[in-house]
Amino acid sequence: MDRFRAMQTFVRVAETGSFVRAAEAMGLSKASISLIISELETELGARLMQRTTRKLSLTEAGQAYLARCQDILEAVNEADAMLTARQTEARGVLRAYAPLSFAQHHIVPVLPAYRAAFPEVRIDLVLGARPVDMVEEGFDLALLFEQQGLASSLVARRLAYSDLILCAAPGYLAQHPPLDTPADLEGQQLLASGNWLDSRLYRGTEETLNVRWPTPALSCNTQDVLRASAVAGMGIAILPSYVASESLRLGELVRVLPAWRAGRLDLCLVFPSRRFLSAKVRGAADFILARFAEFAGSAGQDPWLAAAHPA
Repeated sequence: MDRFRAMQTFVRVAETGSFVRAAEAMGLSKASISLIISELETELGARLMQRTTRKLSLTEAGQAYLARCQDILEAVNEADAMLTARQTEARGVLRAYAPLSFAQHHIVPVLPAYRAAFPEVRIDLVLGARPVDMVEEGFDLALLFEQQGLASSLVARRLAYSDLILCAAPGYLAQHPPLDTPADLEGQQLLASGNWLDSRLYRGTEETLNVRWPTPALSCNTQDVLRASAVAGMGIAILPSYVASESLRLGELVRVLPAWRAGRLDLCLVFPSRRFLSAKVRGAADFILARFAEFAGSAGQDPWLAAAHPA
């Protein structure tokens, strides 16, 4: 027996005072209504209604049971309404994860606009430079690099791509021989993150060159530390273009071997599931995708570098 359905039927019969009217309201036959009430009474071991050919009335047990059923059904309706509101109105806590450097440069500046658009959403933003288990750690959405490895169960939308570029301060370059080819990197002071350093350089979409990198003078997993060290003249940094773009625009850094890149990062907007996304998650996803639409990228110039050197 579906107890909840039986309770709904009992309440409808009691409130309408008629099996016929209850059947019409619920889209059932009178016989079905009668059977449900009979099974409910058998299950409870108590008579709930006195039935004659002309009149229906509740027993004392039926009156007490009706009051509790009405309370229960009202509580269920309130719970349903609350959940429906959460699904249609952006509210509550949005728990999100993002790479530290990307968030500092490009997420934090847009947070005021997001809060203005969704004032009922509170943000729990976790920053780092590691893979995350979105389900285990309870994240509603995350910005993750595809290179970190995304579980097949996750839903990912590409947000932006960013080249890994070589750059250094003008003062550092002025004190060293010209860098015209990748072979000239030998003997240079390298600043890099070990996580992203492989043995290749890339030019265009086809050409790949194996290189032997110098042992890094500074290795750090925080890109802004590498950028600041390069600006201070410590050496040649390998940086994501989204970190280096502002320093390039200001002239604090210049490209080294500008025809080459040390790799490419694909940044994705990731959800645990595509089904039943709440309004707060849908709203945040649409906001982020719209804000970074121009950086989704295609074949051609890196979008962050284009922003650093506008035409």
